[in-house]
Amino acid sequence: MFKMLEWVSAKAMTIAGWCYLVITLLICFDIAARRLLGFSTEATTEVTGYLMAIGMSWGLAGTLFERGHVRIDVLVQKMPLKLRVWLHLASLIALMAASGFFAWGAFSLARDSWDFGATDLSALHTPLALPQGLWAAGLGLLLLAVVALAARALRQLATGDADGMDRMLMARTYVDEAAETLEAVAEAQQGMQQPAVSAAAATAAGVSR
Repeated sequence: MFKMLEWVSAKAMTIAGWCYLVITLLICFDIAARRLLGFSTEATTEVTGYLMAIGMSWGLAGTLFERGHVRIDVLVQKMPLKLRVWLHLASLIALMAASGFFAWGAFSLARDSWDFGATDLSALHTPLALPQGLWAAGLGLLLLAVVALAARALRQLATGDADGMDRMLMARTYVDEAAETLEAVAEAQQGMQQPAVSAAAATAAGVSR
């Protein structure tokens, strides 16, 4: 269950990234269309607003699993491990309460929009339940991620694995950031080398013929 949620959250985070890319393309197209062609889509503001809300909420769970959220924990890191793990757990409980409240409010809003058949005021007349439902789904995924992390943290605490719990929940360090950067560079280099190897193999096969 935990691994599946991690996988789903990672895919949702990828979709969130594509949302921001589409936002950029839509804005650039609208600017170019106004400057060069003399027309505007008249819906860019609404669509980009929906995409921004969806991208934000769909990226939350994956960012939580990757420990990418900003945390002010200067004092926490100086405390003993036995106290630190309980503070980690308290922060998870607080996050669970907050994410549960936001998810409940988002789904309630989407349900009300569905019941009333509400649409936006743009030329598209988009049913508001659609973007609001997608936005709420991201917040629901965040809630599931928090529950999964809390369940694993409690299990680690019960089995005496305080170090494992601390590693899972502590803020990312510069060492983590450097390791991730090096891993990304290695993957990029491997991806660049693969086409070169394939081309060399194809050339060798052509010469042998």
